[in-house]
Amino acid sequence: MYIFVYGTLKKAYKELNPFTQAFHENTEWICDTAIKGNIYLMDWYPALQLIGSNVVHGEIYKINSPALLEKIDAYEDACTEGDYEKLDPLHQASIEYLRRRISVEGMECWVYEYIGEVDTSKHIESGVFEMK
Repeated sequence: MYIFVYGTLKKAYKELNPFTQAFHENTEWICDTAIKGNIYLMDWYPALQLIGSNVVHGEIYKINSPALLEKIDAYEDACTEGDYEKLDPLHQASIEYLRRRISVEGMECWVYEYIGEVDTSKHIESGVFEMK
C-alpha cells in the first residue's frame, strides 16, 4: 500500500509533531515524484486539488501498517469517498479532504484531495509546499 504526500508529511517535516514522526516510523520512502493538479496554501498547510495541468511535487511512501491510514484520516480530517457519501450533511461539513486512489509512477497510491473552497490567490505556482 502506497501514499503520495505533498505537504506536512514530507520527509522535510518529519520532526514537525508527534504524528509526522509516527508517520515516518511506519512508512518507507520510495521516491520523489510529481502529479498533475493544483496546490494552495491554507493557513500553515497545503490543499491539493486534482484538477488542471499544473505539477504538484511530492513523495511516495510505502505504508507498513494498514492501521496508519485511519490515523492519517484523523490527522487530515479526511475519509474515503465512499464513507463521505454515507455521512449526513452535518458530518460532511467537518471533512476537509477525501482519500482517493491515483496511479503514480505505476503504483496505486492514496492521496488526500482538498474538497473545500480555495483562495486562488494562494496558489503555489512552483507546485512545492514549503513551510514558512
